[in-house]
Amino acid sequence: MKAPSLGLCTVILAVSGGSSLAAEPATVTLAPISVHASDSMVMETPSVQVRVTRRKLQQQNVTESADALKYAPNMMVRKRYIGDPNAVISGRNAGTLQSARSLVYADGLLLSNLMTNGWDGAPRWGMVAPGEIGAVDILYGPYSALYPGNSLGSTVLIHTVLPQRLTASASSQFFSQDYRDAYGAGGHYDGHRMAATLGNKQGRWSWLLEYSRLDNHGQPMQYATAKAGGDPALAVPVSGATPDRNPNGTPRLVYGANSIEHTVQDQAKLKLGIDLTDQVAALLTVGWWHNRAEDRTRSLIRDAAGNPVAGGVISAAGQTWTLPASGLTPSSATDTHMLYGIELNGHLDNGWRWTAVASHYDFLRSLAATARLAEPGIPVNGPGTIADKAGSGWDTLDLRSSGPLGDRHMLYAGVHGDRYLLDTRVRNASHWLGDADGGRLSAFAGRSQTRAAYLQDVWSFADAWALTLGGRLEQWRAYGGLLANASSTLRYADRQRTDFSPKAALSWDFADGWELRLAHGKAVRYPTVAELFQGTIAANAIVNNNPALKPEIDQATDLTLNRRLSHGHWRISLFEDRIADSLYSQTDITVTPTVTSVQNIDRMRSRGIEGEISLTDVWTSGLDLQASLAFNDAKTLDDRQYPRANDKYFPRIPKIRASVFADYRFAPQWDASLGIRHSGRQYGSLDNSDYVDSYGAVSSFTVADAKLRWKFSPGWSAAFGVDNLTDEHYWVYHPYAGRTWFGELRWEL
Repeated sequence: MKAPSLGLCTVILAVSGGSSLAAEPATVTLAPISVHASDSMVMETPSVQVRVTRRKLQQQNVTESADALKYAPNMMVRKRYIGDPNAVISGRNAGTLQSARSLVYADGLLLSNLMTNGWDGAPRWGMVAPGEIGAVDILYGPYSALYPGNSLGSTVLIHTVLPQRLTASASSQFFSQDYRDAYGAGGHYDGHRMAATLGNKQGRWSWLLEYSRLDNHGQPMQYATAKAGGDPALAVPVSGATPDRNPNGTPRLVYGANSIEHTVQDQAKLKLGIDLTDQVAALLTVGWWHNRAEDRTRSLIRDAAGNPVAGGVISAAGQTWTLPASGLTPSSATDTHMLYGIELNGHLDNGWRWTAVASHYDFLRSLAATARLAEPGIPVNGPGTIADKAGSGWDTLDLRSSGPLGDRHMLYAGVHGDRYLLDTRVRNASHWLGDADGGRLSAFAGRSQTRAAYLQDVWSFADAWALTLGGRLEQWRAYGGLLANASSTLRYADRQRTDFSPKAALSWDFADGWELRLAHGKAVRYPTVAELFQGTIAANAIVNNNPALKPEIDQATDLTLNRRLSHGHWRISLFEDRIADSLYSQTDITVTPTVTSVQNIDRMRSRGIEGEISLTDVWTSGLDLQASLAFNDAKTLDDRQYPRANDKYFPRIPKIRASVFADYRFAPQWDASLGIRHSGRQYGSLDNSDYVDSYGAVSSFTVADAKLRWKFSPGWSAAFGVDNLTDEHYWVYHPYAGRTWFGELRWEL
């Protein structure tokens, strides 16, 4: 198994209709651009691999880089609306609240936010514009020693493009959502996105400058609800309220909509590459992302005079209800993030390659302001709180090498280091849209650090056989933790531990175009800073968190049959993950009073069968087809602190995932695509007590998307598309977007 020679810092992008690296190479290439792939050595792994090509992305409705995973087998991204900064990946063994079970890199630079694990730990998708993506590779499971334990779920490698000559592009997108609900907050929510790129290659230098702006209005993300109760003598009769039930069947009243977000996101990036010698190249990346988000609220109830009501005691649906003071509180967010990356890579005459990558991600500014009192409609700017995360971020360093040892061994070796720093400060503000001029309300901070070394050998001991053996030694440290309230600051003790994760795989090419591979790997996913150190203070003691949390330890196995065809491929995979000490927020019911916090679940297991097929030019020239189907069985086996979860399905991992995507080039300058995505029954609670499909639930759904594209002139194209064609109404606690129409105009030099 000899590694291919790496030509400077780029390789030419092959345009393939297939979605797997196992597919046969295509015969057509995009000549003007190349895909940065100096990190290709980290793709040579025994795990299941899926590729999403640039051409495939052009066939889909894409507004953000997270959309590249829309039709990936047995995966989904919790993207609730266009511009959602909290788009968490869900895969074989991870739900949409387990963000730390995935890794996302762009040209070897880490985009995953591993400071936390949850809805707010999504990758920083905004640092990569859709137009700069050349290809995306997805690796399933922790079967490579080259990756940290967060790879126990999915690893996403985004490869961007670099110009080979003078290039330029400009594009505009417009989108409009038809949103409906049962509570009276439906309507049309519109947005647009503009983007431009300019780049060139001149001798040994290549550069690309990219800028984009996204401006979108999203549908309501949450609803204000009330419980029955209150003094009937004080109740104000209202109209417009909707009697409803929680997912567990408890009655409630819906009286308002909130988190109706208007987001404006600016993104810019400069990539500068230089071929230092014929065998050594460098790449410098500087990325900037700025977000301004305003979340308004709307009261849906009116008194007898027609005035909106936002608080107090009301009479509706034959009962008395008390509206919570915080039910309709607006909020806003302002973020400025910077990404810095530098890479050196090269190859030697003996076939060995090496890479050095360093990155720094900086929360230069991160403010989240929330009103203390209900302010439906246009904010009036009363008292509130402001949370500040400025100064948080992470640093990474990777030194990698690979090359042949004799005729039958390919060796991979490297060292890794990272550091995560999270610093959150919450202060009172006399005017929540102004400065934090009040006293401290709370704070927490901490750091974590990992140092690792790995070695992996691929031994082709016979013509049709290959044995991969590897191991990763990791030393993890958590330190500098503190927690504060208005008057006290308490510090945590430092922690450190060392773990070894072995990997093994055996592959057999038992016939022409056939491969059978068995892989096993251990992964250790360490607790994040937020899981360790975010809590509360009571009676001068830290409560509601556990700084002694154990890491998640996964023992994963995968058996995959691959079949390469002349026009594509298919595969079938059997997989199982047995995870000890899963980290999840739950209630410890074995103590009095009960405690709700992030806790270790003793044992959970995720197993299933997964299949995919990808074909080009099916039946007739111009028709490409890809499809996938997965059956998942994820269960909690032993949870001593919350035994109600034992033998129940693990939250947010559906029993079935399926997708079909077809693209037909029916005329020389025209193509049309149709995609269908399905997610089956799943639960939002550990004890599976949620059975009502309402706000707060996690729904099953089937959604259809379509797109028509026309290249009407050299360099010019136009597209018209729709996502959620049938206007399916479904939830992931929050509502997903309704039917959304797209229009796009693009020019390329």
